[in-house]
Amino acid sequence: MAFLALMLVAKTAVTQPSSGAELVAKPPVRAAATLVAGDYEGSIGGKYLFRLTIHEQAANAQVTGCYYYLSQQKPIWLKGYVTPTGDLWLGEVHPERPALTKHWDGSRQPRQPFAYFRLRRTAAGTLAGTWRAAKSERQLPAQLTSYRSTGFADKAHVAEQTYFGEYTKPVFTVPDFRVSEKLWAAFDVAEIAGMTWAELQEEAKARREGETRGYQGTEAQVTYNDRGLLSVWLRSERITGGGQLFAQMWSVVLDLRTGEQLTDEIDPTKQAAFLAICERKLQRAISRYLHENPQDSTDVAGLRSQHVDAQHPPTDLHVTPDSVTFHHVVDYEGMTHFVRRDMEYEFRLAFSFAELAPFLKPESPLRRLLKR
Repeated sequence: MAFLALMLVAKTAVTQPSSGAELVAKPPVRAAATLVAGDYEGSIGGKYLFRLTIHEQAANAQVTGCYYYLSQQKPIWLKGYVTPTGDLWLGEVHPERPALTKHWDGSRQPRQPFAYFRLRRTAAGTLAGTWRAAKSERQLPAQLTSYRSTGFADKAHVAEQTYFGEYTKPVFTVPDFRVSEKLWAAFDVAEIAGMTWAELQEEAKARREGETRGYQGTEAQVTYNDRGLLSVWLRSERITGGGQLFAQMWSVVLDLRTGEQLTDEIDPTKQAAFLAICERKLQRAISRYLHENPQDSTDVAGLRSQHVDAQHPPTDLHVTPDSVTFHHVVDYEGMTHFVRRDMEYEFRLAFSFAELAPFLKPESPLRRLLKR
């Protein structure tokens, strides 16, 4: 994933110099890195509450991780190392400016504009030390204790982040760090755009300079966030050099207990019956559409040729407060781009929770929708 790819680490660990001394390379301390790996919660300056997770990097014995303030719940990515003397250094990784951070070694270099932690494991198993703002000499005490999430989250905390001053992405956080990391990765801004970070930066620069071409961004709308399920509707737009707008719409449904995306929730033994109901719903939708939107003979024939079956199953699961819907891809020879654009998401097949329940796999998370 894009964020994980940005969490690059140096090949050797170093000790932090004092009084401006030169950095001295030291072999990485594998046992110390293993010892500090885990989830923590604590405060900075006794005031700013936050949670932090540390992952050991097996290949080089260094560490990566992230932290977020409870007041905002937006991930701030980290990388660092444990020195031979037991100090844990964790520096912020800025996804928009990786060149400034990918070789971070804990030194107070002017080119490093991001904050960092310097911590040490105590006899009680906690972490204690300081948080320091890299652009100033501001330094605050940091105290952390081991943290373990209890129970499952019914709802995710909803926020958003903006990148390059142009592109926003939704940020969903739950108390379980492992699940939150999957939620953050599922809505990575570069992955959604289908671009590299460098390409995204160039597009943002062009937009600021007044160009109206290329990737325009992706809007996200939360349509369901309850009972351990999260459904988000996304709309992405691009404009060609000729000024033609291309829009893509899709849904992402996630299990807040595991962080996994839900895609195939129909019991295989019930698949035939499910498809038969979908076919009836589709034909009713097509008839209603043609009644309300008269088409020429080619498009009428093309629409009438659409069917749901084993070769053309419904796709794109989506959840709202009162229904679960699926998308049927309309495609026939001779359909113009204009008609395709208008019909792209016209034929969604809606099921009430009770109507869909008999077709679900026994272990499907969607069964939680039936709970009173």
